[in-house]
Amino acid sequence: MFRFKVLALFGCINLLFIMSALLAPISFAGRDYAWPQAAVLILIQGLVALAMLYAARQKFAGADIADKAYPAVLVAYVLWLCMMWRWLSL
Repeated sequence: MFRFKVLALFGCINLLFIMSALLAPISFAGRDYAWPQAAVLILIQGLVALAMLYAARQKFAGADIADKAYPAVLVAYVLWLCMMWRWLSL
């Protein structure tokens, strides 16, 4: 149950990060993480963050789908990190 609480917190932190990036661009390695420059990355990060919150909520509701969604959400986040790393290296 602790891992799902951490997952929910991490999903909320990601959503807050997206909101701050939409309000003011965040610079990574000389690139701005903002809507015009990284729209696809922001959309994917938002979807993964919402999936994190969904998996945590399903676990709190007692659904079995949460145990299957947890690894999928972690893999999706790792794939997003790889896409972010590739975007920063260009």
